[in-house]
Amino acid sequence: MTFPPIAGVQRSLEQFRHLILHLQMECGSIQDIFNFFQEVNSMAQFDTLMKMDPQLMTQLLAREYVLEARRESTVDKARRYLEKALQLDPNCPEACLELATLSVTPESAMMWYKRSMDATLELLGPNLMHEMLEKFKKNPWRQIEIHTFIKAKASLAEKLFRNGYFETAIGHFEELLELNPSDDLNIRQFLMVSYLQENRCENAAQLIQRFRGDWAASWFFCKALLQYKLDGSTRRSRRSLGRAFKRNLWVPVYLLGLEMMPVSKVPQKNKNWKVGSKEEAVDCVKCIASAFCDDANVMTWMWEELKALM
Repeated sequence: MTFPPIAGVQRSLEQFRHLILHLQMECGSIQDIFNFFQEVNSMAQFDTLMKMDPQLMTQLLAREYVLEARRESTVDKARRYLEKALQLDPNCPEACLELATLSVTPESAMMWYKRSMDATLELLGPNLMHEMLEKFKKNPWRQIEIHTFIKAKASLAEKLFRNGYFETAIGHFEELLELNPSDDLNIRQFLMVSYLQENRCENAAQLIQRFRGDWAASWFFCKALLQYKLDGSTRRSRRSLGRAFKRNLWVPVYLLGLEMMPVSKVPQKNKNWKVGSKEEAVDCVKCIASAFCDDANVMTWMWEELKALM
């Protein structure tokens, strides 16, 4: 698509606006943004954008409240800052995202995640949103305009998953995987469990084939469960479960309640677990437990196979 000169200028300034908002959230304050643009001699662009978009300062001030909320140690004070942000800018995706994380109920969190996504769409417009998503497929995470949208969508999908809304979660997980085929968000394990919960074995088998090199413990146990769902307790399914046991024997111990799971002291974002470790098992169980524990026959099968090893 080609743009006439005036439209091209407007488009450049619009991209500049999103850069400002993104840098504000990353740097930590409006003052840091001003200092940055003075250093790179970009204040002229900022002034031009201010003339074209009188709401820019309001948007920046709203995000200052979001930053204050992140610094707060108490939930109530943080929530008040976020409410002030939305009073200034009702379409502030970052404020909605933070309110989701502070929500008491899953339903409230899901509502705020959805509102954050809608706010991004309102901010960008459908055409630019579609363009950004298409670019994201080719070069993930370079499109700062939709970072919050992707985070909100992934968080919404996981929240749906954690609360048993597997069919709805599947739609979001599939869209995220389409946007990010390399899956650096590692959502495929949640999608796999969702497929198994909904007995969508054909989809589960296709997903396994697509990521057949995956070495995660959850992947081994999901493959065993899929084989059991397809064949029952056969030599093939038992061998698959045996390979999962070899991958991490703590997983069935925790799933069957033979030992209490330890509280992981490793930050959630750091998942470089030692192979076969308790920490890895805890992370695995948190993902796959619903698919196994909701089926008494599966749990009995696992127990019998575990006893055979003793």
